[in-house]
Amino acid sequence: MEPEIVTARVKEIIGSITGISPGNMSDSANFVDDLGLDSLAILEIAVDVEKTFKVKASEEQLQGIRSIQETVELILQQSCAQVA
Repeated sequence: MEPEIVTARVKEIIGSITGISPGNMSDSANFVDDLGLDSLAILEIAVDVEKTFKVKASEEQLQGIRSIQETVELILQQSCAQVA
């Protein structure tokens, strides 16, 4: 799975939940500081990401996610783990 494709899809998911245009999000955007998201929006994003990419992250992993880049890294990490 290409990181650029995953990043674009994650931005689309965030945009569909928040109304923020994916073009207005940097790859390293922090959910709270840069995008102004609350915990409910972040939870919705996590659920959609898990469904879309068919990955399952632990509670501990999800609590450590703070940015788009960290989300992409987790997806790629989980995807590689499933293949292995």
